[in-house]
Amino acid sequence: MQNDADWLIEQVDKLTDDKYALTPSEWAEQKRYLPASVTPMPGFYRYDVNPALKEIVDTMDVNSPVREVSLMKGAQIGATVGILENTIGYCIDQVKTAPVMMLTADAEIAQMRLESYITPMMQQSELMHLVKSSDEHNTRKTGKTDKKVEWYGGGFLLPFGAKNASKLRSFSIRYLLQDECDGYPDVVGKDGDPSKLAEARTKAYHQVRKVLRLSTPLIEGTSRIKRAFEDGDQRYFNVPCKSCGEFQVLRFSGVNKETGEKWGLVWNMEDGRLVKGSTRYICRHCGHAHTNADKTWMFPRGKWVPTKTPKSPDIRSYHLSALYAPPSMYTWEAIVLSYLDAWDINTNKPKDMGLLQEFYNNDLGETFRILGDRLKLSQISMHRRSYPMGTIPNEIATKHCESKILFVNCAVDVHKEWLAVATFGWTKGGRVFLIDYFRWEGNCLNLDDPDTWGKLDDLVQNKVYIANDKTQYRISGTLVDSGYSTDLVYQYCGKYSSGVYPIKGREQSAKSSAIKEFSAFSTPLGTNAYLITVDLYKDRLSSTLRRTWDEQGNQPVGHFNAPVDISNNQLNELTVEYRTEKRERTTNKLVGYEWKRPNNARNELWDLLVYAHAQLDMTAWDLSINRFELEQVNWAALWDYMEKEKPFYVDP
Repeated sequence: MQNDADWLIEQVDKLTDDKYALTPSEWAEQKRYLPASVTPMPGFYRYDVNPALKEIVDTMDVNSPVREVSLMKGAQIGATVGILENTIGYCIDQVKTAPVMMLTADAEIAQMRLESYITPMMQQSELMHLVKSSDEHNTRKTGKTDKKVEWYGGGFLLPFGAKNASKLRSFSIRYLLQDECDGYPDVVGKDGDPSKLAEARTKAYHQVRKVLRLSTPLIEGTSRIKRAFEDGDQRYFNVPCKSCGEFQVLRFSGVNKETGEKWGLVWNMEDGRLVKGSTRYICRHCGHAHTNADKTWMFPRGKWVPTKTPKSPDIRSYHLSALYAPPSMYTWEAIVLSYLDAWDINTNKPKDMGLLQEFYNNDLGETFRILGDRLKLSQISMHRRSYPMGTIPNEIATKHCESKILFVNCAVDVHKEWLAVATFGWTKGGRVFLIDYFRWEGNCLNLDDPDTWGKLDDLVQNKVYIANDKTQYRISGTLVDSGYSTDLVYQYCGKYSSGVYPIKGREQSAKSSAIKEFSAFSTPLGTNAYLITVDLYKDRLSSTLRRTWDEQGNQPVGHFNAPVDISNNQLNELTVEYRTEKRERTTNKLVGYEWKRPNNARNELWDLLVYAHAQLDMTAWDLSINRFELEQVNWAALWDYMEKEKPFYVDP
């Protein structure tokens, strides 16, 4: 007589259907469909477009022993689609039970990604039938809201912003997907690092957790993704030369130490411009010149090579620069153009520090580090021009700055016994002229004091500058530092319905997916005020003020100009601060950089120049977003508008 065990074995042996679990990359290539609304290459997803992503996404497989994965990347390589979004689809269709958190810089970005990318993915990849509420007794619940997506099997997706610390504490998570983590705030209130808060949510799933970090790096010393990359095995994607077959990591440039021959990207210039189609990648081994189209041969034959011992065997890290972007998405020629916008190859000096940082971050996939000695008075003195204090030098501006001065703004630094006040004129390309610089002494704790606040009122309300070509200017806007006497400054600025705003400096940016120069907040009086990321502007100005100009042709973009009669003591205020490393006291570990100044050293003009540059960015943002209804600042359109429509000056 057959016993129960034998009977059960017999029944199992009769089963003919196999249960086969797909890996994340297999799932994506079999089921992920990309509509034309989200990609220039619609159709079923294929990792042969960027083969380097395949190994990374497969670390998200439930059967992979890898627990933490970090990708430090350049822009336009398709990582968010090929790794993060495909992991979500894999979890819905294959894992089913996993709670997933997608963490972005803020809630608005998380919501936009959910609606514009994740939802279309579920629709086009035939996953919507799996989306269902865990509350099966409530037929009105569909399983998808703007705060949560639930699916068959009990799994769910939480799209969170890094600024909401309370939400980060509320759930246990198996899959934590961090997108652009270098853009998260350094801390959230008193709760600490949002990235660490989110990672603590995976403790309940410690043995099976998956923590994914994707980010373009930002600033050296403070970059989360750089620290995570260094904790892992630091893998680089090696591709073969089409001629000699030797493997190598694609880098922007290098020199063979034995032969002196250059390798990396090379190009031709003609009349100061890049010759279209001339960009090639030179093999470091044999000198063969590859075209951008050769990526289609090189990339599928590439392989990941670890270069370090990781902090733990279950931690991996990867690096991909924009040189590895798919051939049709971001070309090597586009990278060269980005470099030429930021760097003057004739003088071998930066053209624009902001663009140079973007090149390092977005194209090279590397952090940006600004180091330099303290500025010297001899360097600053070279910025004197042949116009006296208090005048608008439109003859110089028109001749060397591509336009006359297009608007004048004002910055105020508040002290107990004096106000430091400066006005600045701006031309195309962000070239700036110091127009006036005052130090008004009196009782600054009394808003009725005629020698300080009274003079500022007169300047803001009544001053009309008349240029040497008779163009008339009023103050377009004024920023007042509230660091010394906050409530008093709020009261002063509250008298004005617009145009005069309190500001407060902060050393580090609250950050978003991009560097954030300023952000608005409301004062207790209900009026507008702004936080200014002063260190960001100080980094830029430190390099800008080092630039030289031979007084021939156009000035460099962003160049600073001072009146001929400005005193050495006043100019010296631009030299006292210096940038230094910031280290932990106990471990001496580098944690960032900070600006310092000697005790009691005068630096008001330096601060005022920072505030004026911030106000330029604020004006550009307001006009581009609110008037032009653009998604980002368009500087060319902005300057053209100011020149043609003349909103800030009156022609003679």
